[in-house]
Amino acid sequence: MKRLSLISLLSITLATSALASGADDKAHSGDTTFLPDGAFTYEVFEASVEHADLEGCPKQFDTDVVFCRITLASDQAHIFVFSYEGDQPLMAVKPYDLTDGFLPF
Repeated sequence: MKRLSLISLLSITLATSALASGADDKAHSGDTTFLPDGAFTYEVFEASVEHADLEGCPKQFDTDVVFCRITLASDQAHIFVFSYEGDQPLMAVKPYDLTDGFLPF
């Protein structure tokens, strides 16, 4: 199965949230997950994106308030940064080229 690029994944996420209609989202049934207020939460990520857990995050992020996961797609590693707060929303995505020593943390 061909993997979606990060841009495609985020585009689909945004398009899905644009199609959802606020409070009525829960009325939809089936396998579709609607994203309240367009928030891509860790719960949705965990269930739908193949990834690996990381013990740390890039140095620019405070691991007391966020946690990170990694995916591989389009010849890059992508670090997904999630908040510990609330529904654990996605806060940032940081790409790295796949080269020796590509994870500098």
